[in-house]
Formats: sequence, structure tokens, C-alpha cells
Amino acid sequence: MVQIRVMTDDAELGEDVLAVLLPLLRSCTALRTGEPTRLGHRGGGLRAVLDVQLAGPPAVRVERVSQASPDRATAREGAVRSPRRRAALPPGG
Repeated sequence: MVQIRVMTDDAELGEDVLAVLLPLLRSCTALRTGEPTRLGHRGGGLRAVLDVQLAGPPAVRVERVSQASPDRATAREGAVRSPRRRAALPPGG
């Protein structure tokens, strides 16, 4: 388990940092972030622990749209097929 800890003697500063940090971590699609656990601090500050895990490989969907290139389309439309000719036999053979 991976944990991120926010520890400070100034509880207000710690809460401000968490307010910025949590949305950043949650917006990352590669991570899953748990709710912070606030621990007691003797001096009245803040100690918070966040569990962070990899979310796994992202799901990707790819769609292919086939489009004929103008060069190929023109070549196919204007092409005239000639009958295939066989190579002539050598003389005397």
C-alpha cells in the first residue's frame, strides 16, 4: 500500500494543502485515491494520510475510418485493364 502523508504544525495550512492536493490526485486517471484519514497531532497541527493505488491500464477504444486517398481513387477509376500476354516461346523450340 502506498501512502501520502501531509504533516504540519499549522492545521489551517495543512487543510489548505489538502484542498489543493486532493482534486489533483483525483483528476489523475492513472491513480485511485482514498479519503484522507486525519490523525491526532499533539501540538494541534495536522497529520493526514492518503492511500494511493494504481488504477490499472486505461481502457482505450480506437475506431478506424477508412478513406481512399485521391491518388488511388483516380488511378483505379481511370485504369484500363489490358489482357495479359504470355511470353513467346523461344524459336525452334
